[in-house]
Amino acid sequence: MGRLEDCGIVNLIWSEEEDGTLIAEGLQDYEIDPNNELAYFHGDKCVRVHKCVDVYHAVAMVEAGEGVCRWNIKNGKTGNGHKINEKGWDIGGRAV
Repeated sequence: MGRLEDCGIVNLIWSEEEDGTLIAEGLQDYEIDPNNELAYFHGDKCVRVHKCVDVYHAVAMVEAGEGVCRWNIKNGKTGNGHKINEKGWDIGGRAV
């Protein structure tokens, strides 16, 4: 594993569907619908939806979500002390 991968720095892969939905794939997956609602996915499971002011706000939130995952990986737990997986996702329970 390289230094970039060790600290969770991965490229976001962006695409756009015919209906205008934007897709971003990184440590988490994201969908921004045409109304700027941002959905966060852990695999196939939607874990959060956030209504954004505009597409610029939604893209910034995607970047922030990736930053949170990287921070979790660096620190070995979430900011509130929960356990994480290798992608930095909060998997619940207190980290030891």
